[in-house]
Amino acid sequence: MGVTSSAAHLGFLVTLGLSVVLLVAALVTAKLHKVKAHIGVVAAMVVALLATIYFAEAVGRHYYIDANMQRIHLPLAFLAAGTLLAPLTTGFLHWRGRVGVKAHKISVGIWGVLLLLALGTGALMLMASKPHESFAPGEGFVPPGESLTTPPRETPTPTPSPN
Repeated sequence: MGVTSSAAHLGFLVTLGLSVVLLVAALVTAKLHKVKAHIGVVAAMVVALLATIYFAEAVGRHYYIDANMQRIHLPLAFLAAGTLLAPLTTGFLHWRGRVGVKAHKISVGIWGVLLLLALGTGALMLMASKPHESFAPGEGFVPPGESLTTPPRETPTPTPSPN
């Protein structure tokens, strides 16, 4: 069973907001050299980002997504998610004294740019999308096998036979 539209939207907004707050907290704790707090905040931020991705996908199931926008957004979203490993790795290595802080800052910067691009294209994609008309607000999900990018085809009306 899928997530209702209202639950998906609420979950997305809450987890996205939490992710932003935790990202700011991660930057502040890093600037203040509060290593243990920074590690804890980063771990919580990763969990919040994973939840945000889950709810973003759930929100998308309630819309007809423009295929061209999706072709732009998804690679950026996957790159942002994948490159998160770089700041996590360089952060760990810096903590252990194996790399300088500059490498960590560069990897955080690259990830941050990709994250902003993914957020921006995701917002544009959602604004360019149309909600499923077959669902009442707050109910339903895209049934298995139904396309997320195109509305269902209309079935032709049978013509009566001349008897």
